[in-house]
Amino acid sequence: MTERLIFDCGGRRAPIALTDRYAPRTLAALRALLPTQVTIHCSKIAGAHIYWPTPILELLEEGADIHSLPAGAFLYYPDRQYIEITYDALQAETAAVNLLGQFEGDLAWLRVLAEDNRRRSGQRVLTARLFAEGQDESAPAASAPGDGPLGVLRAARQAAWAAEPHELRALLRRDGLNIPLGPMITAEGEFRRTQELLWRLWRNANGHADTLRIAMAREVLELALARVVGYCHLVEAGTALEAGHAALGQPGADVGAVLGELVVYCGRMAGWLDLHVPWWEANEITRRNIAAAGGETGE
Repeated sequence: MTERLIFDCGGRRAPIALTDRYAPRTLAALRALLPTQVTIHCSKIAGAHIYWPTPILELLEEGADIHSLPAGAFLYYPDRQYIEITYDALQAETAAVNLLGQFEGDLAWLRVLAEDNRRRSGQRVLTARLFAEGQDESAPAASAPGDGPLGVLRAARQAAWAAEPHELRALLRRDGLNIPLGPMITAEGEFRRTQELLWRLWRNANGHADTLRIAMAREVLELALARVVGYCHLVEAGTALEAGHAALGQPGADVGAVLGELVVYCGRMAGWLDLHVPWWEANEITRRNIAAAGGETGE
């Protein structure tokens, strides 16, 4: 019997058939999270897929070129910790991913859902529930965060995954020249850049010594603090990043554990901010401006 998940979104439920063949570690981590509520994000470059951030932190397992997968592929993108469902051929994107299964619902419905969400980006937050077929839908309890700087960081990570931080909502209510859009875009990009750089240090494909990884990570965090706190005035987020910086500086620090917490925290913060960016409208304005200046836009 094939194991299935249920994807519940927009008042409709659809099954996803799982396969352990390609990425058993990632699937084990996913099962441990279920049931879970996720925020659905609109694609900006690849086009024909929906995705959501996940706190799963796993490396590429067997791996597949995302363009080799059929429509309806249910997959995990390790570089950014996204889970995705495709519904058609993708536009230009280079990505190696972990295949987790196949969406068995109506792809036409998924396409309509995705296109509506893309056009309404920044206007509303679309959520979905994901749970195993026949599973109790109550959420699993969070573990105790612990003490010290790592405990502070872990508590911030847990809080960010439980709900959107009030500090980000407060940012959206600010007023001024190019505010809130300026700090919102700046913070989103800074959290994303920090997540990607720290993920590389966590993965450590080049086999760097821990002393070098710590030094590089702390430099990355210092720049992030200058932007996130100095420019965008996200003080609570700054406290979490400072805790990560301090945790890395402690004697005998578990470098992988601290980097992992930072990666997942920054990814979630970038994700929350991403939901408030009117990507579709901004793209349409850009097209109009290019046309008005005598340039050409693609179809």
